Amino acid sequence: MTQLGREIAAFAAGLNAATLPRNVVEGLRVAATDGLAAMLSGVPETVTQRMVAYAASDGQRGEAAIVGFPVRASLAGAALADGTMGHACDFDDSSWSMWGHATAPVLGAILPIAEHRDVSGRDLLAALAVGLEVEKILGLCVNPKHYSTGWHPTGTLGVFGAAAAAARCLGLDRNGVQMAVGIAASMSSAVRVNSGTMTKALHVGFASRNGVEAALFAGAGVTANPQALEGPRGFLATYGLGAQIDDGLTKRLGNPFEVVDPGLSPKLYPCCSDLHAAVDAVLDFRAEHRLRPEDVKLIRCGTTPLGRLNARYRNPETPLQAKFSMEYCLASALARGRLGLPEFDPPAIAEAPVRKLMERIRVEVHPDLSGEDGVTFSAPAIVEIDLADGRTLKKTVWEMRGHPKNPVPASAIEEKFIACAERVLEPDAVRNAATILRDLHRADSVRPLIRELTRPKAARQN
Repeated sequence: MTQLGREIAAFAAGLNAATLPRNVVEGLRVAATDGLAAMLSGVPETVTQRMVAYAASDGQRGEAAIVGFPVRASLAGAALADGTMGHACDFDDSSWSMWGHATAPVLGAILPIAEHRDVSGRDLLAALAVGLEVEKILGLCVNPKHYSTGWHPTGTLGVFGAAAAAARCLGLDRNGVQMAVGIAASMSSAVRVNSGTMTKALHVGFASRNGVEAALFAGAGVTANPQALEGPRGFLATYGLGAQIDDGLTKRLGNPFEVVDPGLSPKLYPCCSDLHAAVDAVLDFRAEHRLRPEDVKLIRCGTTPLGRLNARYRNPETPLQAKFSMEYCLASALARGRLGLPEFDPPAIAEAPVRKLMERIRVEVHPDLSGEDGVTFSAPAIVEIDLADGRTLKKTVWEMRGHPKNPVPASAIEEKFIACAERVLEPDAVRNAATILRDLHRADSVRPLIRELTRPKAARQN
């Protein structure tokens, strides 16, 4: 039997931050920048505000800052808040290996520890690499069956990435990392039925917090079964529904690194990944043909079975439901020419012209996307638009913008960070943070970055 927990521990404790290849470091730097953008986008959200209030009142203030707020909390409390806000707008990246949102659970866990222990930027990135690789390996073990059963890998697998990364950031040895991962096996949770509610964001908050606590418990000498992952009645046997470990699978830890091959998929729109390919198509049509709502007679959107299942809110009533509504996102994109954070504010989803356009959109599973080629975490789309002048436009998009096969440049991620940060931070804090992030791998300490990330605009200081 492959000793999965032992191999993960050896990788996590033994990874040399100083020898990480340049392209890996750059990939990690971009992932961290994107993850922080997602966190800052989530600062104003109600679920974030409630978790920050909870974390800041837990009686253990002072250990770590909370991104976007001038308050401090315990390490676990800060991780809960940071992780939650990182997924609150569904603007965080995805991993096709993990079948989930990879960076947010890990980054939410290690930021508080990195500040508390005053680690370097390069060591922060090394801890992020550890977490992403652990999520990758477990995702390759259990999916797609784990996902299709109803588990949300962002939470169920993210907690292991968070625990291993947190243990690495705390400086635990191999045994300590293995115990942290074993403890995390009893802290894994998240079900996809909660998509479209505040609890989906909590899946990341829980994973970040539980990962930190698992590492802290392991550091304090708490033990777990060394085979909690792969042993009888362990994680793979239960949550993985009997998934078997290929003997060569653990050799893929860092070989290649996830951020290089296949690569992560950052989002350009703050909504479910399964909607992005179709949104890309509609925005392309709008730009190429100068389309306006009055030009459109009918929009037919063909998607995959999984895409139709995830985009299940045909008539969304809340911003969170709108993020899982193909009808709303396509109508908003066509009517406005964009699909950013403001388009998910309550007044935006209630606008009459957009709601009227939604009535002319039909979303169904397309037969050409129901076979093997359509089985992908990022749903491809076939969009057809019948125009009032009798023409029909058709476009197939296999990979959304941001997908590793359709990548966006690092500059686009920096622009995303600045746009998200400008909504909540002081202008000079945004500029300073962006400057630090460009050379994060050279920073002797992450504390200057954290200081800038916790300088909210004066009007919204608590």
